[in-house]
Amino acid sequence: MEYGLRVEKGNVLCNDLEVEPRALAKVCQVDVRAVKSTISNIEADKKLSKIFQNLRSNIHLGKVAPYLGFGEIVIEPYDAKDYGIIYQTVEVLYKHKVSIRQAIGDDPDLVSDPKLYIITESPIPASIIPELKKSSKIKGVTIY
Repeated sequence: MEYGLRVEKGNVLCNDLEVEPRALAKVCQVDVRAVKSTISNIEADKKLSKIFQNLRSNIHLGKVAPYLGFGEIVIEPYDAKDYGIIYQTVEVLYKHKVSIRQAIGDDPDLVSDPKLYIITESPIPASIIPELKKSSKIKGVTIY
């Protein structure tokens, strides 16, 4: 699910690009039969089938942000299921007139150390870190 790989008609797809079972097996360090069996199991289960038929991959600009002249701020919350983390972060960026291009949050039920990734139109001034860290919801702030 992390990669947004879709299972449809016995195939694994990344959006519309077919991913060969052998390639998945190699990356997952399993036998290709395990991949094929997993595909069959997903398709045999109505609930899993509906989930995996509708997944889509999404671009995450984080790694390329500096090469595009963008900024990236990574927020590590104390409790990613708590409300207001995105609001408090965006409020600080708004006060400093920082424009947001993309915001992606890890799902706390799927990721062991979830974070909020915000890509900004321009590099982020380090001076906003103390203001963000004032929040009782934010454990850590990293700016790239």
